Amino acid sequence: MNNLFKNLIQHSIAGVMMLSLFGCGGGGSETAAEVASIQSTPPTSSIVAKSGAVGILLTDKPADPSQFTSINATIARVELISADSDEKVTIYSGDPKTVDLLRLKNESMPFSFRDDVPAGTYCKIRLILDDLELVLTDKTPKDSSDNDTYHPKLPGNGKLDLLARDCFTVEPGKVVTLQIDMDAGNSIHVVENKKGFNFRPVIYVDVLDQDFEGKLVRLDGEISEVDSVNNHLLLCGALPVYGSQEKKCARVFLGEDSAFFDNQKHAGEPRPVSELLIDERVGMAVSVVGWIRPLTFPKDDVEITERHTKKDKCLSHKRHKDDDESDGCDDQSEDDSSDDEQGDDNDSPIDNQRPLMALNALVVELGDFLQLEGLVATDADKQGFDMEVTSGPIIIKDTLAVVLQTADPGVNGTRIVSKSGRLLDHTLLTELRPISVDGVLELSGGSDDQLKAALIIVDTGMEGKEQVTGSVLTVGIDSFTLSPAGMACGFSGDLVVSVNDETEYLTVTITEDNSEIMPGGVVEAGQEIGLSGVCENDGYPADNVVIVDDQRI
Repeated sequence: MNNLFKNLIQHSIAGVMMLSLFGCGGGGSETAAEVASIQSTPPTSSIVAKSGAVGILLTDKPADPSQFTSINATIARVELISADSDEKVTIYSGDPKTVDLLRLKNESMPFSFRDDVPAGTYCKIRLILDDLELVLTDKTPKDSSDNDTYHPKLPGNGKLDLLARDCFTVEPGKVVTLQIDMDAGNSIHVVENKKGFNFRPVIYVDVLDQDFEGKLVRLDGEISEVDSVNNHLLLCGALPVYGSQEKKCARVFLGEDSAFFDNQKHAGEPRPVSELLIDERVGMAVSVVGWIRPLTFPKDDVEITERHTKKDKCLSHKRHKDDDESDGCDDQSEDDSSDDEQGDDNDSPIDNQRPLMALNALVVELGDFLQLEGLVATDADKQGFDMEVTSGPIIIKDTLAVVLQTADPGVNGTRIVSKSGRLLDHTLLTELRPISVDGVLELSGGSDDQLKAALIIVDTGMEGKEQVTGSVLTVGIDSFTLSPAGMACGFSGDLVVSVNDETEYLTVTITEDNSEIMPGGVVEAGQEIGLSGVCENDGYPADNVVIVDDQRI
């Protein structure tokens, strides 16, 4: 099984919850083909006292851009499975959603939220894929309309059970946000003799909390309210919610690192954040990029209106312990609403504007902004640099001048950041560095077109790394010898790989009915292995070792 991995796990961030990944063929669980015939369980229409919220974000580790222009994953269903009772709570079901994973290598995308998940411990996420489409590259990378496509077979009929090494707990009144990292770069492999591609799922789930440095999140919505005293706004229509036609809200906090760019009246230039936090902005559509902060359901976010039923009002008062306002409420009101299978179409949630996410804003964009991907073509100075555009509107030239915008004191200009939102200096914008840029195109009608940048996300994860695949020849105490599948570290021949206590291991076992990823593993002679590390003069120290046992015929 040569050419097993073209890209390997870059998994050194603390706090990651690594998952076992199953694609089971039986046991009474639904496959993608069966989802259409299932009557999905809708969320209850009232917020019960002993429930929290769970959100699912999607992201992707980079796949090889020389092979694919798009990797379109079609997701039919997402469920949580209780650790105590094996009961399932649907987080998404309905018309399958198709997501281009290659567009998510720099950001996380909200996929689905549910705000009435019963409190308790959950150890398993079930993900059902309906299809995986690989759009292959050709000579016109900006136009994929006529590119060849390939649909690899989905193991386990597309049903993947993600088993957590450490379970997570949904607490009453709190939000748990899970980032599902569908590592396409490590999941898609060239079949020998280049007859096609295999899909060998490598997926991680990260619980996003204050100890985890997750990717940036992008939200598009409408400003519903502003608070100039506390420097935050309510962004509604930003979060898809299972069982609801309306998208819910996020609370956006603005701090000293936040930047505001206006392409309605100021040609995409940076403006004071105070110009955003005015009543005139209510109702305007903006795009916000930032990182998640912890969130609970504060009492102040709940507004009881006449459109709510008596049961809703009683539940709200009990939830927030407003006993002095709960006249006419009894225990039966709450008990009747706690059954997840029951829902009254005439009932409505307590408040559609109650936020399900809190975000520390890095950039807020008003008006239309382009999003381009590419490589740094010339080293940057304080004014800007040239960019080789690899993905974007077809009207964009292959090489484009990017302007780093400055601003008056107290106003932030172009934000240059890592994928996690860590602020960087322009000196890291060096030749051939992968980047994505949000900006406004300023056309001159000639060769002096330029992109006025609002946000630049820099891929720093691969610096100095080289990914190697091959077969294990011999194993020692703290090293092993690998026969690489092709060139490794600039030469052909056996490679000595060193490991230590910091090296992380994954074992991937795949059968016709099952795909399992487990942390840990033992390296043995004859195994097919993928590695991530740094080439050095005296060998190859490995950060990550992936042991793969593909038992499919």
